[in-house]
Amino acid sequence: MNIMKKLTFISVIMLTVNILFAQYNKIDTSFYSEALGEEKMVDVYFPPGYDENPELYYPVIYYLHAWGGDQNTMNEMLNIAQSLIDSGTIDPVIIVGADNSPEPFNGSMYVNSILWGDYEDYMVNDLTSWVESSFRAMPSRDYRGLVGHSMGAYGSFKYGIIYKDKFRALAAHAGQLTFDLDLWLEPARQKVILENPAGPPYFYNYSFGSFTGGTFLLSGAFSPDTNSPQYYINPQIVDFLMDENANFIDSIVTKYQQNDILLNYIHQLSDEDSVGILFGCGTNDQFLLYPSHLAMKDTLDALGLPYEFYSHTGGHVMPNAFKQRALTFLDSLMLPPMLINGFRKKFVLSGHANFYVFPNPVKNIVNVKIMMYQPADAVIGIIDLGGRLVKPTIKKRLKSGSQQIRINTEELQAGIYFIRLQTDKGITTKKIIKL
Repeated sequence: MNIMKKLTFISVIMLTVNILFAQYNKIDTSFYSEALGEEKMVDVYFPPGYDENPELYYPVIYYLHAWGGDQNTMNEMLNIAQSLIDSGTIDPVIIVGADNSPEPFNGSMYVNSILWGDYEDYMVNDLTSWVESSFRAMPSRDYRGLVGHSMGAYGSFKYGIIYKDKFRALAAHAGQLTFDLDLWLEPARQKVILENPAGPPYFYNYSFGSFTGGTFLLSGAFSPDTNSPQYYINPQIVDFLMDENANFIDSIVTKYQQNDILLNYIHQLSDEDSVGILFGCGTNDQFLLYPSHLAMKDTLDALGLPYEFYSHTGGHVMPNAFKQRALTFLDSLMLPPMLINGFRKKFVLSGHANFYVFPNPVKNIVNVKIMMYQPADAVIGIIDLGGRLVKPTIKKRLKSGSQQIRINTEELQAGIYFIRLQTDKGITTKKIIKL
C-alpha cells in the first residue's frame, strides 16, 4: 500500500532527473568520542536554507552504513534527499553519517565489543550530543530518525527499539533480523562450508569469503574472546559460531540469539511506544535475508504493531526507490523544523496544549494523549494534506493536566493526515500515517 505523499507521474520523472544534478551542502569532519577515547570521522548534511535561517532548528536523520562502508557512504542518499527537499516532498532535515568501520573486521555491528570499543555508546550518546550541541538540531525524540542498510539496518532496528525514548522512527533495508536456525543460521552455515572447501576438519579464515568473514564480524559483536581456545580460526580473537567439523556450538548460538531482533528485541515494543517502522529487502538478496524479513512481517502482525514493508525483486543493494520511501516515511513521522525565537517561547509559555498520538502509523484506532497547561474549550479534528477536514470534529472542554481521547480512523484511506488541536490560545498539529 502507498502511504507516501502522492507524486504525479510527471513529478516522479522530474525527481529522477533532478537527483542526477542535485547540489548539496555537506561537511566531512570529526569529533572526540568519550566512549571510544578517540576522534571519529563524521559527515553532516545541511538542508537548503540552513545558513540563511539562523533561528530555525531541524530534525535529524542518522544514517547507519553497511559493513565495509564509512561516513561517506551516506553520499549515495544525499542527492535524493536534496531533490525531495527542493521539490517540497519532505521538510528540510539534517542528515548525519558517522564512521563505524573499526578494525579488525571493518565494522562494528553498532554494538559495544571488547574488540573494537563502545560503538553503541558512541552512536547513541556521544554522536547525538555532539550534533545537538554543534548544530541547530532539535534535542527531542520527535526530531530524530534512523535509516540503515545491511549492518546499519541491524543497528537501526536495535536503536529504534532499545532506545525508543530517543528515536521516533526507523527505516531499515536488508538487515540481519534473526539468528533463527532455520531462517538464517543453517543456510548461512552451508555457505561457510562452501567457502572453506579443504575440510573437514575446517580452518576458518576471515578473508575466505563474505559468509565466513561476516561470521567473524558477528562473533566479534556477540561472542568476542581475545583468549579464544579455537585453534581452527584466524584471527583467534572470537568464539566462532561453528566447530572444526562445521557443527554449531550451542552456547555461541545462544549468545547470537540474545541479540536477535526478531526473536528478542521486537517483542519489547508496544503500540504505545509509537515507534515508526519501515523495513525492506530484495527477494534475491545474496545474503539470504529475505525469508527473515517475511518472518518479521508476520511477527509484527501477530504483535499488532504498525509497520510498512517494502519488498522488491533486487539483491542486497539498497535501491533508490527504497531511499526515497525511507526519507518520505521518516519525514511523515518526525516533526518539521521549528522556529526558536522570542515569539515562539512566549507562545509556549502562554498556556497552550501539547499532545502526542499512538500508535503511529495507525490502523483503525488512534489515541490522542493531551497535556493541557490550563483548562480550555478544544476542537479536535483530522485533516488531509490539502487541509480538508476528513473526520468530524470533536468539541470538548479539556481540564488542566493529562487526558486521552480515542479516534476511530477505520474509514480513512491509507495516507498521511494531521490531527489538529485548536483552543483559543492557538493550533497544534501532529502528523499521522494511516495504514
